[in-house]
Amino acid sequence: MDERTRRGRRAEAIAARHLLTQGYQLVEQNWSCPGGELDLVVTRADEIVFVEVRSASTRYLDSPSETVTAAKQARVARAADAWLRRHPEAPPRVRFDVIAVGFRWPWPAQVEHIEDAFTAPWAF
Repeated sequence: MDERTRRGRRAEAIAARHLLTQGYQLVEQNWSCPGGELDLVVTRADEIVFVEVRSASTRYLDSPSETVTAAKQARVARAADAWLRRHPEAPPRVRFDVIAVGFRWPWPAQVEHIEDAFTAPWAF
């Protein structure tokens, strides 16, 4: 496993821990289908939340969340659609969040949770 993959897995673990402390329940982690991957799938109350986790160790970005492009949003939305078709029992409300984890000095890692970060094209 290369350094980038290790950092990504560490960011996902930090994001999951953050969500658990906020009252979310972890449903899936690293779920994939032919169209894409979901980093984290969590629930809270009557809502299912698909979470894209981004990390960076560079100072060139204000936040790793800047790397969630329209193309990335579309891939996550396609994967979420596939997940929802396989889980008809899922809560009725759907949300897409981004958790950005910055691995820069000073430590510890900085966590930025952006709720309702984007909307799936199929939601309209």
